[in-house]
Amino acid sequence: MAFKRRRTLLTLLAGLVAVVIAGVGVFFLLEEESGKAEPEMPVALGQHLEQLREAAPGHEEPGEGPASAADAEFQKRAYPADTIKVAQVDAAKAAADKAEVRTLSADKAKGRVWKPLGPDQALYPDTDLRNSFSYVPNEYIASGRTTAIAIGSSCTTLRCRLYVTPSGGGLWRTDNALDGRPRWKYLGASLGVNAAGAVTVDSNDRSGNTIYLGTGEANVCGSGCVAGVGLYKSTDGGDTWTGPIGKAELGGKGIGDILVKPGSPKTIYVATTSAMRGMSSVCCKPLPERRVPDAAKWGLYKSTNGGRTWTFIHNGSANAAECTGSQTEFTNGSACSPRGVRHIALDPVNPGIVYASSYARGIWRSPDGGATWTQIKPSLNQAVLQSRAAFDVTRLPNGKTRMYVNEGNNGTNPAVFSRSDDVATGTPAFTTLSSPAVAQPGFATYNLCGGQCWYDNFVHTPPGRPDMVYVGGSYAYGENVANHRAVVLSTDAGVSATDMTFDGTDPLHPNGLHPDQHDIVVNPANPFQFFETNDGGIMRSSGAFVNRSTWCDDPARGLGDTEKARCRQMLSRIPSEIRGVNDGLSTLQFLSLSVDPHNSSALQGGTQDNGTWESGTSPGRWLNTMIGDGGQSGFDTGVKEFRFHNFYDASTEVNFNNGNIADWIWTADPIYGQPGTQFYAPIISDPKVSKTMFAGTAFTAYRTKTAGLGDRTLAEADRICNSWTGTYEAVCGDWAELGPNRLTAAVWGDRAGGAVAAIERTVADTSTAWSATSTGRVFLSRNVDAEPASSVSWTRLDDDAPTPNRFPSSIYVDPANGNHAWISYSGFNSNTTATPGHVFEVTYNPGTGTSSWTDLSGDLGDVPVNDLVRDDVTGDLYAANDFGVLRLPSGSTGWTGAAAGMPNLEVAGLTILPGERLLYAASHGLGAWKLTLN
Repeated sequence: MAFKRRRTLLTLLAGLVAVVIAGVGVFFLLEEESGKAEPEMPVALGQHLEQLREAAPGHEEPGEGPASAADAEFQKRAYPADTIKVAQVDAAKAAADKAEVRTLSADKAKGRVWKPLGPDQALYPDTDLRNSFSYVPNEYIASGRTTAIAIGSSCTTLRCRLYVTPSGGGLWRTDNALDGRPRWKYLGASLGVNAAGAVTVDSNDRSGNTIYLGTGEANVCGSGCVAGVGLYKSTDGGDTWTGPIGKAELGGKGIGDILVKPGSPKTIYVATTSAMRGMSSVCCKPLPERRVPDAAKWGLYKSTNGGRTWTFIHNGSANAAECTGSQTEFTNGSACSPRGVRHIALDPVNPGIVYASSYARGIWRSPDGGATWTQIKPSLNQAVLQSRAAFDVTRLPNGKTRMYVNEGNNGTNPAVFSRSDDVATGTPAFTTLSSPAVAQPGFATYNLCGGQCWYDNFVHTPPGRPDMVYVGGSYAYGENVANHRAVVLSTDAGVSATDMTFDGTDPLHPNGLHPDQHDIVVNPANPFQFFETNDGGIMRSSGAFVNRSTWCDDPARGLGDTEKARCRQMLSRIPSEIRGVNDGLSTLQFLSLSVDPHNSSALQGGTQDNGTWESGTSPGRWLNTMIGDGGQSGFDTGVKEFRFHNFYDASTEVNFNNGNIADWIWTADPIYGQPGTQFYAPIISDPKVSKTMFAGTAFTAYRTKTAGLGDRTLAEADRICNSWTGTYEAVCGDWAELGPNRLTAAVWGDRAGGAVAAIERTVADTSTAWSATSTGRVFLSRNVDAEPASSVSWTRLDDDAPTPNRFPSSIYVDPANGNHAWISYSGFNSNTTATPGHVFEVTYNPGTGTSSWTDLSGDLGDVPVNDLVRDDVTGDLYAANDFGVLRLPSGSTGWTGAAAGMPNLEVAGLTILPGERLLYAASHGLGAWKLTLN
């Protein structure tokens, strides 16, 4: 995420408050000035990590959330270069498509077909550990991060059409959005990429069937804010598509907004921003360079002939010609916006007037359809490139145009909500409506999006209701005045507002919105009924209100008289009910999947910003077992009840009670927070030795033989290191460095630095392990189980042959021979022309101490590989990539599609069970997938 959402736990968790209600520990966090603190990590653990950082300055604050994660993903793909070109991505897509076409007829005859595993029902179960003082306070069915939403011109119980764009999940539609369980239809199978950022219904088509979809997410984040390929158009409600339209001008970027001029259906405006490519289960660190250097410059584009040709018309300056999309511009060194145009609107009185807001350059107006521009509202802080002004316009009874604006950035400045009642001409005067003073009614809209306004920010005023405005951002953590103020509604032109974040069903466990808000629409027949999208999917309000002012009298809120009065006002009109409408939406963003060795149908998976999930006994239903970001997960070969998971960084927790959310034990003190560790660090359970685990950090490879508990009993470890209730009076975790020399150290010669990117074991023995670093080093140990850990020895292998100095994305070790493995590489051959190749077979000769390397890339082309596994029964290889999964049949040099049934998907990870004839794929946007092998 270019600079995404949360900052590190360490800093995030700077202010923590624990509230005990009815004997149950309930926790929430205070917002940190430079970013958003979140309760997406248990409070006891958060306090411990803050103390750890203060006591050991070497511990880093690993950036958490969309910003750090996607920058990390990008670097893995780019390394050793610092940019990714559109031409490289196009060539990779062409090569992957060519391989798909080569799918063997025999495979087609055998009916090899990918089957989605959901979750269709991703259930946050009921627990006392989540409540109205913390995070998503009640049981609800979630889906993945959803960036945009559009609604038809009418919405009744007979027909209410709604479109949503899950990040990485294409486009989905329901025609019965008011039903108890809307039926969703996936519409993205034919799209060139499933990353989507905007969807618009063309009001010129009375049937409501003409829609435009913008590919590429425009939130300048990292975790899945993937560059698109342009615009798509449908005239049948998304069942079929024309496109990509404007690929040369609009591709390689994110699309944040699309407008079709009323009365002129061929006049289209498209707002674009910078974006990026790259996704895998383990990844890297952020880059300062421009992401896609050969993409057309970011900003606002216009077509007057239905998309046949496009003209660049604006990017946050008076003169579009001075905006070039240069590196100087990207680093905020020119008059133009460093990230592009995010929001656009046409004047409701005169559609020839265009309004546009761009990152760090405020809001501009064009009186002549984009030919000339005047700034009408300066940026909140032009020096902070994340400054984003969300706005909406409406017609007043006097014929003038009113504009509402909510602008903030990364926390450098508190977000400000303002209004002007005459923006169509002259120099508008904006009145600040928000106030930091709780006594003032403007407190309701103060700093609504905190430190991630560049990611969580919307403003919407329903047509014909000029005094009514919804404003959305993110949870105000640690604040007991009202219900976290993630979404508020004003009916007095923004002067005051009430809190829409939780409903009125229960004071402690109401239904509520996910913390991070993205977009909102209202029922055209009832503007008090909203449909809202966030990092947890789509929520729908009842359209009716209740007064819950008495909840403010709860002593647990700890409110003084002034705060209590504001709380009563803000809870005097809240939704009577909020319901998730995610049932049937399979859009979680998985990074990896792990399989229970005792039950091949039981899976765990980590997801971006939605925690860790485990499949249940009901098909399609998965349960959330831990909140927050979800990294690597796993089981144990001997203890059936054992689970482990990670948030991000090397942040391992273990559980001996089948993943029960209350029973996680933190074990990562020795490995967490090392500067440079991969965002989702590699962590595995030993496939042969119970309770032995391995981890890779910025320094080297680590091991524990006790599941991290050391010499403590389970009860004692739980007392001291439980994630929710631990005392943390002593070190949690007994991880030890393997070997006398760190794997990233200069002592090994070239390719120093980076971080451990992979560590893998084999079932062939108990002593062999392979590891790789992000700079391209590859190592083998023949005594990884040796005691003490410092006596473990490593042999470097990548210097035995000309090997790519790119990111090694995976290692698959032969289960019958620990000296034999297959290794995949991310990045592009075009960046390492002297050492090409994406898939290698490596054999180590213990007699000579050297290894032989065979390039198996064959006709794969320049397709970066995200993960690689082998069918040990047939010898076939399977390679995950940004467009699906490819297969190399044993003995062949020709890559083919693995199977039919999977759309263009970023597949981050693969997990194979050759004996059970099963292959699982973790997709970043359409959940988990299964292929039954022949």
